[in-house]
Amino acid sequence: MSQARNAKGKGKGGRDVLVSKALSHLLRHAAEKEGIKMDSQGYANVADVLAWRKIKSLQTTFPEILHAVSSSDKKRFALLHIPSAEVERDASATTTTTEAVHEQDAITLDQNTAVPTTSAAQETATAAALAVQDQNPSHFLIRATQGHSIKSVEAASLLEKISLEDKSKLPKTVVHGTFHAAWPAILKSGGLRCMGRNQVHFATGPALDTVLSAQTEGQTQQNEPQVISGMRRDAQILIYINIEKALAAGCPFWRSENDVILSEGMSSGNGDDQLVPLEFFDVVVERKRGMGKIWENGQVLQEVPADLTKRNPKGNVGKGKK
Repeated sequence: MSQARNAKGKGKGGRDVLVSKALSHLLRHAAEKEGIKMDSQGYANVADVLAWRKIKSLQTTFPEILHAVSSSDKKRFALLHIPSAEVERDASATTTTTEAVHEQDAITLDQNTAVPTTSAAQETATAAALAVQDQNPSHFLIRATQGHSIKSVEAASLLEKISLEDKSKLPKTVVHGTFHAAWPAILKSGGLRCMGRNQVHFATGPALDTVLSAQTEGQTQQNEPQVISGMRRDAQILIYINIEKALAAGCPFWRSENDVILSEGMSSGNGDDQLVPLEFFDVVVERKRGMGKIWENGQVLQEVPADLTKRNPKGNVGKGKK
């Protein structure tokens, strides 16, 4: 398919970033509010996406949507090519997009189902969708791979559940990146909360020994292997989770198709409040100032200086993001 048109955009990163951010916002957070039909797996029809006011105001083209999918370094989006999907867009239809595909038997990715059920199958499906010579956007479905706050998007439909049944499939590293200013609040609250999203996000790297070795050798975090997705690259504090202990205690974990690990947490005992408790924190490392381990096995090893906890990631006084 043709490449996205070469147009300059305002702001850091240019037009590609503007389109990608608009797509992310719609597919993660705003679809329901904006009247964009979305199924429980988070899929929306690309024709509907192109008709959304923000995308229209950017004069976004179909090739630019495809480019946003193919060029995302964090694999933010997944795509399906479903030639009969346009029939579902009739305003009188009551079935969701993927339900309609099941009924129409339009495509089978594994001979049994119309939609991919594993991260490998979704990656294959996205590659296949990007390769077809079809210029009709209503024949394509798109979703964000993770980061949703839309409550109708169900984890069991979107994500691969992680369990203790086959320990060989457990991620070797599960780490949450945060910032100096957020650390005291995490300790005070008793763990990690979703903060408006459906799940807390975790990355599968960098490995703990890699981070500690780099600090021993006096290297900066720029020398560490880059994480594809799951946390911001400028995270100052890394919280390593004992996933076996968490799963054994009943705390759910999921894997997205771009290899982000997610958890909605478990009950904190305060009504509907959910969190990933401190008891599952294995080691916590401060890497911006090279402090190394600041928490291990339930014990605070070092206090983060107050001058750091009062500043956000950009160095301004205020609260940091989790």
